[in-house]
Amino acid sequence: MRLSVLTLNVWGLPLGLTRHHDHRMRAIGQRFASSGADLIALQEVWTEEARTGLAAAGKDAGYPAVWHRPAAFGGSGLMVLSRLPIRAHSFTRFRLAGLPQRPFHGDFYAGKGFASLEIATDAGPVTLVDTHLHAGYSDGSDFDEYRGIRAAQAIEIAVHLRRVSTPVIAAGDFNTSEGDDAYAILLALSGCSDLAVGLNNRQATCLAPHPYRGAGATEERIDMVLARSGPTTELEAIALERIFDDELVFDGEAGRYSDHAGLRAEFALHPRPNDPTPLPPIEPPALAHAESELQWGIRAARARRRSEFQGAGVAVAGSLLAGGGAWRVRRRRRSFLSDLGIGLAGLGLFGGLAALLGSHRVVENELAGFAEVEKILTGLRAESPGAVSLPSP
Repeated sequence: MRLSVLTLNVWGLPLGLTRHHDHRMRAIGQRFASSGADLIALQEVWTEEARTGLAAAGKDAGYPAVWHRPAAFGGSGLMVLSRLPIRAHSFTRFRLAGLPQRPFHGDFYAGKGFASLEIATDAGPVTLVDTHLHAGYSDGSDFDEYRGIRAAQAIEIAVHLRRVSTPVIAAGDFNTSEGDDAYAILLALSGCSDLAVGLNNRQATCLAPHPYRGAGATEERIDMVLARSGPTTELEAIALERIFDDELVFDGEAGRYSDHAGLRAEFALHPRPNDPTPLPPIEPPALAHAESELQWGIRAARARRRSEFQGAGVAVAGSLLAGGGAWRVRRRRRSFLSDLGIGLAGLGLFGGLAALLGSHRVVENELAGFAEVEKILTGLRAESPGAVSLPSP
């Protein structure tokens, strides 16, 4: 039998942070019927209007099965529409989800993770995983403070994919490109292949020029479809094409369906011979690479704590000096200036102390998350004889 899967990041951010939001959601929903997909995996469905509208459009277009988390803030933004029955589903929130002290990098508050759904097909069950990894927020330098976090997320997804007992398809916005560390970890540990590479059909999904991206934006391929066969069912990749990349006009302004283009993948399912085919073992260098990236993330977290402690310490010291100066002003009977100085000093003092305590707590939670992912990797290593472990820093 044939199976078609569509993935699209719909750019449905709340609080008016995206252009043409309502127009775009309607346009996306109207395209479902002609998409030719059996399964639709969406990301960034973060508004109630988007969830309600896309679910209704999906049902009208012949997708009776809908999965999503009901929460807006912290709800992951993932949604799956299916023409086929969904027999089971689960959602796993990433143990490392970002940094709360970066409110303009909203990943921490988005509740990112991955949804795993078992789909009933005529050829037997197939598992679809929909996900959205942490964004890069690169400032143009070579340093990416989220590199370790993204590697940890890749490990979590990869181990899940490896342990699924059916054919599996992973689709979504992976926020990583071919050649990145997280990309290499994801493929090496999961046993999955990248359809774009296997079919020699690499197409950018973040396009340039683009009405919703800055003038300096470059083309990137960060939305992907990964897949592997099951022990008794072969999942053959037939085709991959970019979709939802048309130029549109909303209220006289240039627009598109999203700031990402979508991908539609076509598969054929074939029964294997009677003998189940196991996944090949993981090579020791792949495990060593994954652990090395976790250690990089741990070192980055500790370095960030030192830097934030230094900044908060400067704020506390400055507040104490300002407070002392305000008391001297009071002695000269300039009460207004004195009160103002003391108030500002107090704000700085309490702000600095809060930053000290907050930074410590955030990094402790981050290190605990890395420790949990290390346990997952340790369990995977136990299943792979000959693997080596790198020393902790």
